[in-house]
Amino acid sequence: MAAIVLRIDSPGGSAIASDLIWREVVRIKKPLIASMGDVAGSGGYYIAMAAGKIFAEPDTLTGSIGVIGGKLVAGKLFDKIGITTEIISRGKNSGSLSMLTPFSPTEREAWTAMLDETYRQFVSKAAAGRHISQQRLESLAQGRVYTCRMAAANGLIDRLGTLQDAIAEAKRAAHLPAGQKVELLILPKPKSIFEQLFGDSGASADVESILPGMGRMIRQAAFWQRVFAEPRLLLMPCRIELK
Repeated sequence: MAAIVLRIDSPGGSAIASDLIWREVVRIKKPLIASMGDVAGSGGYYIAMAAGKIFAEPDTLTGSIGVIGGKLVAGKLFDKIGITTEIISRGKNSGSLSMLTPFSPTEREAWTAMLDETYRQFVSKAAAGRHISQQRLESLAQGRVYTCRMAAANGLIDRLGTLQDAIAEAKRAAHLPAGQKVELLILPKPKSIFEQLFGDSGASADVESILPGMGRMIRQAAFWQRVFAEPRLLLMPCRIELK
């Protein structure tokens, strides 16, 4: 594998999951180019900010460097519909995520401190990844969302471009000739129809032994699924026989 293109289309999510992916991006020694789809905000931006270069499409929404947290309290609702719960806890903040009661003062303090620390790490890692001063990055953060052109003007991304542009940049970063044909390994690999239905590609042999001819139909269905899932297959000369 000569280089990696990290395709991102995510509005964000778990701070822990985002940080784990960011850490793996940092550890990768090969050239890695991030390519943003429709949305790459919050956690979606978090996992991109350590890439060698970041590409965003003309309609990409990105940025949203911030963190939010809280909980829904439904204790009174449960009382109205007759649901009762007995809680056994140990420690003054052990019930901080309970949906039965609001935050106590100490729980709110602990929760706020955790959010502040998560935000601090987000800002500092973004500043380091984009080679921007932390003061400048802070002025761009605080949950602000940008169009791709605004993000490029502010240094949050490197270039406007499609996935194909990001692939071309990955080839250049890997010192491959511009005209050299390369094989694209798409991960995770697209699943066949049978795998989507039953979760086990190796089970077709068992099906074949029970229902003669079914295995062949499954393989044919898997072929067509790959044709539509992997654009590179459409460029390969092949002979298709329909019966």
